[in-house]
Amino acid sequence: MNILKEALPGVHPGKALDVGTRFGEFAVRLAEAMPEGSEVIGIDNDASAAEKAREKFAEKGLLFQQMDAAAMDYPDETFEVVALSNTLHHIEDYGKVLSEMLRVLKPGGFLVLNEMYRDGQDAAQQVHEAQHTLEAKLDCILGGYQRRTWKRKEIIEIFRGLPLRDMTFTDFHEEAVYDAKLEAKNRKLAEEVEKISGQPEYQTLKQEALDIQARCRENGIRRCTQLLCVGRK
Repeated sequence: MNILKEALPGVHPGKALDVGTRFGEFAVRLAEAMPEGSEVIGIDNDASAAEKAREKFAEKGLLFQQMDAAAMDYPDETFEVVALSNTLHHIEDYGKVLSEMLRVLKPGGFLVLNEMYRDGQDAAQQVHEAQHTLEAKLDCILGGYQRRTWKRKEIIEIFRGLPLRDMTFTDFHEEAVYDAKLEAKNRKLAEEVEKISGQPEYQTLKQEALDIQARCRENGIRRCTQLLCVGRK
């Protein structure tokens, strides 16, 4: 994603951190955007996700660790870049995590927030937003936490509330390969609802899944537009 490299003008070589890295995809992009000789670390609260990231990108020379993003084991002002990609809507107390990200960021360093948004999408992207919203409902019923994605202006308001300067906001679309993955996931959407069989919401969400699958057959599915927010501490 060259857009990330372009969004980090003059970044110094050093350490970069991907918070909520999951399986490490954004950490790899961050590594590609950093100057030669930099070290990139990805952290995730889920130990199994961090392990999968290590296995998937073993040859990339990245470090993946299990860690609570709201209480990081790093000294103040450790990193040149700290990033959070498509994870903000998974965090209930995101203010605490953003504060920790600022704490471990060096003065003059870059804070990156990458997040998809739900408004202004075409028909195929609206199918993705509906699929994601259903997945969020299922996640919450099963004991996890995930909110519906924000509108674009809401993400900007959150970012503008941070003590950063030189803020930039860039909209972009992911490569088509991600759309194929979404379509494969959509075919299994009704099966996913079976995880809550017996719950009061089951019938309603089962029908919702079938409706989304019908919309996918009619309009296709395409990943929602993402907003890359960058600012300097």
